[in-house]
Amino acid sequence: MLTTVATSGFLRQFMEMIQVTERDEKILMALVLKVRLFSQRQIANHWWNGDVANARRRLRQLTADHLVSRVTVPVRALSPLTKPMLCWEPGDARPNADSIAYRLKRRLRNRPIRSVTAWVATERSGQLFGGRCRGELKHRVQATHDLGVSGILLHFDACLPQWAEAWQGEDLLAHTRRGEKLPDAFIVDAASNNVVCVIEFGGDYDARRIHEFHADCVDRDLPYQLW
Repeated sequence: MLTTVATSGFLRQFMEMIQVTERDEKILMALVLKVRLFSQRQIANHWWNGDVANARRRLRQLTADHLVSRVTVPVRALSPLTKPMLCWEPGDARPNADSIAYRLKRRLRNRPIRSVTAWVATERSGQLFGGRCRGELKHRVQATHDLGVSGILLHFDACLPQWAEAWQGEDLLAHTRRGEKLPDAFIVDAASNNVVCVIEFGGDYDARRIHEFHADCVDRDLPYQLW
């Protein structure tokens, strides 16, 4: 499951003072270092066995402690993500981008836009855990995409926890990728610091964008999953 990192004495003392639980810490670490936001439903389903009322109650306390902020975002509801649309490794045949694009667009077809309650890490959480957070969502129109990325992380946490732990998020790595395409996440082996897999949420990508993503991974000899 999503793990915590070693914390300094000051940080541990602060977290004990405001009574941050291990579960709270896992949520905060994920929001600071791995994804931009979680929907309230994602948090409730993953950490509270679907109990929205108790999840919401705890999130309100974390808000009072200035560790998370509540946002309302327009999204197209997605079914739970359980497997990638495409897995590719160097040496595999070039994928059929037109077919993949059709399947991605069909996934969103007839999905109405609705307002969803979501939660982001605050600047205070970023300072505590070493991330780049401002307590707001910069691009709200990308919320469907961002929640899709969060859904992939939660799937890994439930089914492939070592990949959830090895997940390095887009925002944390942005400063290292100037002039290069930036996927949604990298799965990085801690021992060798090598990229095990690139993770990308397809959203409503057209064939051209899939071609570009594929070509970038080919150029850098990186295996990928397109969800």
